[in-house]
Amino acid sequence: MSDQPPPPPGNYPPPPPGGYPPPPPPGGYPPPPPPGGYPPPPPPGGYPPPPPPGGYPPPPGAGYPPPAPGGYPPPQGYPGGYPPAGQGFGGPPAYSVGDAFSWAWGKFTANAAALIVPTLVYALIVIVLQALFGILSAAVAPEATSYTADENGFAFSYNVSGPASLAVTVLGYIVALIVGGAIQSAYYGGMLDVANGRPVTIGSFFKPRNVGSVIIAGVIVGILTSIGFALCILPGVVVALFTMFTVVALLDRNLSPIDAIKASFDIAKNNFGQVLLTFIVVVAVFIVGLLLCGVGLLVAFPLMTLIEVYAYRKLSGGQVAELNPQPLPPGPPPQTTPQQ
Repeated sequence: MSDQPPPPPGNYPPPPPGGYPPPPPPGGYPPPPPPGGYPPPPPPGGYPPPPPPGGYPPPPGAGYPPPAPGGYPPPQGYPGGYPPAGQGFGGPPAYSVGDAFSWAWGKFTANAAALIVPTLVYALIVIVLQALFGILSAAVAPEATSYTADENGFAFSYNVSGPASLAVTVLGYIVALIVGGAIQSAYYGGMLDVANGRPVTIGSFFKPRNVGSVIIAGVIVGILTSIGFALCILPGVVVALFTMFTVVALLDRNLSPIDAIKASFDIAKNNFGQVLLTFIVVVAVFIVGLLLCGVGLLVAFPLMTLIEVYAYRKLSGGQVAELNPQPLPPGPPPQTTPQQ
């Protein structure tokens, strides 16, 4: 034991019970962690909410765009994101020669009178002109010039034996160009009306359109075809194949003659197999019509032209009127305004 007296009261605070230093005053240290030794959870909003059970993203409608059928986003550029039925992504609508023939036959039967009568009238015009120039040629130079009809109008061959026969030849060529161009432009124009779904009458096929451009295109195609046939026939067939859509493209898109020939060439180049089959079917229809005593041409010519228009539209990415369009559903009754 020590003999020193205890310190006077007030110099030192009395020690706490148990001999330990007193706890720090409030505020000197952070509050102790909650029971368990883990930090408190972060305040709401500091982190994104946890994923739903299973570890997958939330279902559609909870912040993600709805997936397209099959799990792929819909392509752009079409109404609703998808092309119409029967049309592939990034390409023209599907085409087959069988569909072309069925469509052409259906449109012919639905507009038989409006198609047959103009065909008959134009055939009579060609026959009359052929007879007229045959008589004129025989009068000025017998056996110098002869004329023959073909599917586009009438053609002629000649053996110039003097100024008179030369004059008849030049006159016949000019008349053939003008009349043929007018017939083609009016006839194809009416067929385009059919393809557009417009009601057609007999008069629809007697409205020439862009006759000058059709004539120029006919001259260019005629020269190229003649050169091709002079080179062992086959090149001429190739030229006819690649230029078969010239007139319909010119009238449908209001193109220049050169651009129309280029458009026809591009369609045939990009769809050679289908165009070749179409060309064969068109020639076959013409031969069958010719074998039926010539009367079958009144059906063959409209059918051939409709097949050509259908093929042009489909292979160039266009559309044609349906064979049996569905009637529109009945709408609400008209609103009537009460009379004052």
